[in-house]
Amino acid sequence: MHLIFLVKFWLIVGLCLSIVEIFSGFFIALSFGVGAFLMAGLLAAWPNLLTEWYQVVFVYCAISLLVASLAWRKFKKNQLDTTDVND
Repeated sequence: MHLIFLVKFWLIVGLCLSIVEIFSGFFIALSFGVGAFLMAGLLAAWPNLLTEWYQVVFVYCAISLLVASLAWRKFKKNQLDTTDVND
């Protein structure tokens, strides 16, 4: 359980999720990978900020969902700008 407090752990998770995204193409793994990289940066900048495992999990989930929602909003905006052949 102490692994989630290590910066190296979050870098490995981010790298693995980025590799999964390359082969899957679902676009959701990339947002969780970016969230893991941001979590590594957060733990590197403030190592004593998060002291309990549930705090780390909650912050990671919040960061990942924020990145996913921002990416989805950007993706939807680009979809609305393109015209369809049938229009």
